[in-house]
Amino acid sequence: MCLKILKNNFIKLKRMGLNEMKIMWKKHTKLSLALAVCFTPALAHATNGLFMIGYGNKSRAMGGVSIATPLDTLSAASNPATISGMGDQFDIGMDIFVAEVEAQLGSVTAESEASINGLGLENTFFMPALGITYQYSDDITLGFSMVPVGGGGTLFRTNFFNAAAAGTTNVSNINDKLGVDLSIAEMNTTIAYKINENNHVGASFVVGIARFNAYGLGLFDNFTQTQGSTDNFTNQGKDWTGGVGMQFGWMGTYDNLTLGAEYTSKVYMDEFDRYTELFAESGKFDIPASVGLGISYKVMPELLVALDVTYTFYEDVKAVSNLGPNLAGDPTGPLGPPAEGRRLGLDNGLGFGWTNQTVFKLGLQYDLSQSFILRAGWNYGESPINESREIIFNLLAPATAENHLTLGGTYIIDEDMELNFSYVHAFENEQFGPTYISDDGSNFGRIKMTQNSVGGSLSWKF
Repeated sequence: MCLKILKNNFIKLKRMGLNEMKIMWKKHTKLSLALAVCFTPALAHATNGLFMIGYGNKSRAMGGVSIATPLDTLSAASNPATISGMGDQFDIGMDIFVAEVEAQLGSVTAESEASINGLGLENTFFMPALGITYQYSDDITLGFSMVPVGGGGTLFRTNFFNAAAAGTTNVSNINDKLGVDLSIAEMNTTIAYKINENNHVGASFVVGIARFNAYGLGLFDNFTQTQGSTDNFTNQGKDWTGGVGMQFGWMGTYDNLTLGAEYTSKVYMDEFDRYTELFAESGKFDIPASVGLGISYKVMPELLVALDVTYTFYEDVKAVSNLGPNLAGDPTGPLGPPAEGRRLGLDNGLGFGWTNQTVFKLGLQYDLSQSFILRAGWNYGESPINESREIIFNLLAPATAENHLTLGGTYIIDEDMELNFSYVHAFENEQFGPTYISDDGSNFGRIKMTQNSVGGSLSWKF
């Protein structure tokens, strides 16, 4: 069904003129939402903070590089200029994540047991993606891509917040289970233009869609505005929202050297209506802006080396960057005098205290033969979590991974079709620190996570 929707729209596109394409552009949101229902992952897990390390199996096998490395149609999600001159191509793939998440508050330790749609596959997450490009003219390339941006999912059978008396409450609706589910996907409609033999530019209209669920947070009721009710705060079921943004990119090609740059605006999302008293700004959770630079160089005909550096502006999104509950002895709310302005859901309400993040991506590609291509890479981004202060809320979504080793390759079936595969290992990283409950070590917090993922995709030139 999903492929039929996409195929029918691109058949129409190939028959259109520019005026008709403008009309098609206006209908983009409806198409995006239809595809999102088909392809938004049931649960997502990211490893560069909120985001995946890269989009598409080729990129993920090379540490996530793609700003200056046009690998496939999904490269447009990193830099829209990279699809310039790519021709008519379709990519579809799937990544399967297996995450091991552990959290500890004081003497209580719990391991996440999140599962997919009742299948019983604990800590296993499915991440589909697709992309398509159409060579409209010698200088203009059009594209569409749907990528899982990231998010996080946890399910703890032990509610360590309850066990540690992390808050006080007047309500009885306190779950034994504890966890959150945040899944974010983006649909990108892209146009790339070849200025001359060396310079290419591109732009994408970005539609974001997100799903969220939270349960077991009733003990923090006293931090909300209403106090005494979990309405619009926790245990409200799955809620969906959407928003829009823009992305711009440039790519310069000079013999064996390619340079790239991209800027992605914040994706301005609507509020989660069921969780207006959980996230700051009445339930608003924007997708943060980012900027990136890339370089790739053909050391020899068979060997390509690529490096990307990206910077994500988490501090511009209040839901993730606002400070969490204060440490013991700290006179700032919600346990101190200025409590009212920092209650959950307010503009300056409690958050996760994340800081901006710089990520370094290194990738290698080697043409082993006419039929096989090998890839490897490394990815590093310091955790955005400030462990000296912000452990307590981040127990729910421990985005602690920093170092990643990646491997993969391509089997070329013929000149029009190839199979790609990737493997990513996120090394275990533990963060440990005090909580507002006690600063004497009796109720410290500890979070750690490690991940493995495998992926496969099909590329088809038509």
